[in-house]
Amino acid sequence: MNINFSPVDDHFIKSTVEDGYYSNATELVRDAVRRMREGFNAPRARLMAALEEGMADVEAGRTVPYTPEFLDECEERARENVANVIKPNPDVCA
Repeated sequence: MNINFSPVDDHFIKSTVEDGYYSNATELVRDAVRRMREGFNAPRARLMAALEEGMADVEAGRTVPYTPEFLDECEERARENVANVIKPNPDVCA
């Protein structure tokens, strides 16, 4: 496999190897691909962990009925959090 890099990327790779961070360009590219693969898998792993946690809660009976009153309570809490400048949990919003 041959890969062509832009001049700026080629310079970065060569200077990183010359600075001793990697022994050669192949090692750098392999590390970059491995890190990308880990990065792509991380969101899926977090989703699967959250689903497993949710299913355990359901099986243990730790649930709240989804009713209009529950939605009203959620909305009220959200409004209070906005008024008090409380940021939402990043795990529950995108």
